[in-house]
Amino acid sequence: MSRYISNNTDRNQVNLIPMSLDEMISEDNPVRILDAFVDSINLNELGFKYATPKMTGRKPYNPAAMLKLYLYGYFNGIRSSRKLETECNRNIELMWLIQELRPDYRTIADFRKDNISLLKNIFKHFSLLCNDLGLLGKEIVAIDGSKFRANNARKKNLTKGKIEKMLVYFEQAAKRYLELLENTDDKDAKNSVIYSKEEIQQKLANATQRIHELTEIKQQVEENGEISLTDKDARLMSASNMGFDVAYNMQTAVDAKNHIIVVADVVNNPADQGQLWTMADQAKQLFNVEKITVLADKGYYTGPCLEKCEQENIVAIVSKQKSPSSTGNRHINVFEVSGRKNPLTSLYISGVIYSLNITWIILPIKRNQGDVRNH
Repeated sequence: MSRYISNNTDRNQVNLIPMSLDEMISEDNPVRILDAFVDSINLNELGFKYATPKMTGRKPYNPAAMLKLYLYGYFNGIRSSRKLETECNRNIELMWLIQELRPDYRTIADFRKDNISLLKNIFKHFSLLCNDLGLLGKEIVAIDGSKFRANNARKKNLTKGKIEKMLVYFEQAAKRYLELLENTDDKDAKNSVIYSKEEIQQKLANATQRIHELTEIKQQVEENGEISLTDKDARLMSASNMGFDVAYNMQTAVDAKNHIIVVADVVNNPADQGQLWTMADQAKQLFNVEKITVLADKGYYTGPCLEKCEQENIVAIVSKQKSPSSTGNRHINVFEVSGRKNPLTSLYISGVIYSLNITWIILPIKRNQGDVRNH
């Protein structure tokens, strides 16, 4: 007799009382929320393809079922259409959610491709649903950015420096092939690599064509700063591992009550500067309130954005950046010593009075030594 834990289940035993799919899904399972959420959306008004099927031809899949499948994959980290096809055949939650439909991966990929612009509006409808359920505090919002890797290899991202190095390489290669072509009948080069005349001409043509292509790309790089060949909008950005990657800057605004993302946007600017007002204004419009408070790190500290937030009754709590110093010394800082209000005419440092006739001055900062006074 086995002493392992067992419930004595026989795989070949036929149940007298069949179990339904609904009994296998618990009442608090998140798939029930996805099902109710999609059923509450009017897909015909949003313009989903096949929301109103034609009277003739082959029957399409219901876009509501395809949307449920897409959202389920998104919330569970399954983004590949082939993996979603596999899950439809073995995942009990998906069998319940889409009523045992089994679309192939091409159908799943086509649904995403045909409705890519409409899928962005689904996020807004989800935020409105959370608002109706009272899940949003609508008082405090935290804003931050994250780098999401783009579908573009680093070698397919070209900058001005890369283009110049590649042009030099192919120009030197073309020069070498021309020399080989001129000396192709020379019999003295016994130790050199021997190419036929046709091979040298082909290599020379390839190098020349590549030079023309890089010259055209160089003009685009000079206009845009850099260019990505596969994902045109992606840019080279610093990643969290102190390296660089071709990515997008994903901006998110999170409500403080239940940590729900209420606003999301994608930009190709590596810096977060200039995004504070955009994200805060979208959150305020979504909440439909007179005043909100936004929190952000020092990467969002810019005068124009803070001024707009103040004008629109948005309280922005942002960490202030330290004044830059060109010396590279962290003990050196920049002080404004004159201006429109209360201009300084002299400066007192460690017993010495300095007369001032400039707008900015760079001073060494030493702890517990000297002081600065207005005279």
